[in-house]
Amino acid sequence: MDLLRFLEHPSFLLFRRFSHANIDRSLNRRRKLLKQSHWWKNYSPESTSTVKWTTLSHHGVIFPPPYSPHKIPIIYEGNPIILKPHQEEAATLWASVIGTQWETKETFRKNFERSFLETLGKRHKIKSLDKCDFSQIVEYLEKEKENKKNRTAEEKRAEKEEKLALYKKKGYAVVDGVKEKILNFVVEPPGLFRGRGDHPKAGLIKRRIMPEDVTINIGEDSKIPKCPVRGHKWGNIVHNHTVTWLAYYKDPILPNSFKYVWLAATSKMKGLNDMLKYEKARKLKEFIDKARESYWSKIKSRILLDRQLGSALYLIDKLALRVGNEKSNEEADTVGCCSLRVEHIKFEEDNKITLDFLAKDCMRYYNTIQIDPEVYKNLQDFTKNKDLDDDLFDLIRSNTLNDYLKSLMEGLSSKVFRTFNASIRLQEQLAIFNEKNLQLEDKMQFFIKANKEVALLCNHQKTVPKNFDNQLERINSQITKKKSKIENLENHAKELRKKKRLAKSENVKKRITTNIKNTKKMIEKVKDDIEKLETRIEMKEDTKNIALETSKINYIDPRIVVSWCKKNKVPLDKVYSKSLKEKFKWAMNTEPDWVF
Repeated sequence: MDLLRFLEHPSFLLFRRFSHANIDRSLNRRRKLLKQSHWWKNYSPESTSTVKWTTLSHHGVIFPPPYSPHKIPIIYEGNPIILKPHQEEAATLWASVIGTQWETKETFRKNFERSFLETLGKRHKIKSLDKCDFSQIVEYLEKEKENKKNRTAEEKRAEKEEKLALYKKKGYAVVDGVKEKILNFVVEPPGLFRGRGDHPKAGLIKRRIMPEDVTINIGEDSKIPKCPVRGHKWGNIVHNHTVTWLAYYKDPILPNSFKYVWLAATSKMKGLNDMLKYEKARKLKEFIDKARESYWSKIKSRILLDRQLGSALYLIDKLALRVGNEKSNEEADTVGCCSLRVEHIKFEEDNKITLDFLAKDCMRYYNTIQIDPEVYKNLQDFTKNKDLDDDLFDLIRSNTLNDYLKSLMEGLSSKVFRTFNASIRLQEQLAIFNEKNLQLEDKMQFFIKANKEVALLCNHQKTVPKNFDNQLERINSQITKKKSKIENLENHAKELRKKKRLAKSENVKKRITTNIKNTKKMIEKVKDDIEKLETRIEMKEDTKNIALETSKINYIDPRIVVSWCKKNKVPLDKVYSKSLKEKFKWAMNTEPDWVF
């Protein structure tokens, strides 16, 4: 067949038609992706709507593999007992915490025992956790861990490729024609509930989530994802255009909580939500004087309810407290402003109060602060004739305060106040900086100190890392080596000066002089390195129990950070990780003179 006849052949024409169609579709997809990647350029507050998406398709969620029994017995009162698979799974979960802090925690141990005995059933021989010997299962788990560690490079590569293939297939959703990453498309596996802090339910067995527990949210015209577990079906299918979650299921331990499947932080939906959150906080600037006038009028009111409302909002504004919801006996006793009890406050001299309570995530809030005399007097009045476990603000609840906040500004909440105060605090701290010629290391130390002020305001704490002392030891080791290097360089400089005195040739003297100058420069360089390392130790010590990242991720408007970095020639990589730069890509083009 000659070339002309081939080009006119029906099969080639059909191929060409579809090739062009594919190219057109590919170009359209790229155009749409380009449009999506700069969605913030066309954003305006008036354009926001309760409708979050028009079309939505995805592959649902996937479930952890079914439990594979190892058939290793528990030794109970000296006798080996083989368990049924679901019982063995629970026993293996316990064996995995033996030797850790969880094994000896009283609440954790009691809850697991109760949960485990329920799994075994009333007629089972095992009646007490203390009489169980899990050592054979522990030994099996250690061998499995060792085997995993000793996998060949080929096995590791194959596993990585398998995970990547799964992510490519299941890890994306298409929202309004745009492909977006999904944050968490794998359902949580069974496990032992930890919770935050000393949670009263810690140790309970988290049962296996089944497809019937899952509600899928998807477009009306999209194909319903196939249930991946044979013999089961999805609990429910909805088409809710006003929400951004793709699926949810009830928390197996906390009856009023749900686990949601979200799009990744890099998605348009998440980015828009972040932008709207910070824009709402910026809007509070217009209303803050009115809000403060309002709560001050209530602080001075003769009506007790008003005085409690005003005083509570004063604390939220000044201390960035959360509102605080009522808790059931089955939840951790965490506290916010409205749920403060008399036991949580102490009155000091000079209008100072000390607040001491468990805040969100069971992190201790401990703060002594001077407050306005009028508020101090109110708080004292609120504690009169009350027991320690009585509510400080007994006439208001979280919904009372939330309604009051919304009357001051549409959509106003304690979180908006926290975001506003966190962003303002950072902007004020950064505004003090006027040393543009400082070295990058010094600029970063300044930023960290400013960031720390915000973290302290928001009570963002963390437990000190277990390897913290090792980290300091490594830095101190570097300092010791550099000091030794300085000593060697100084001795070398002395030798050079001796040689210079003894040298007869002018050329030799000049060469030695040059060497002396270079040695001095090296000494100064090493001294500078030591100073930086000592500063790093100081900052590590200063922030070892402070969670600096939390405020950067959730409460500080990223445009404040970006504008400061640009103004002071600080690379954004020094402040934001790659993932945070992706999350806040809508803020990356902020101008250096931008103001919150």
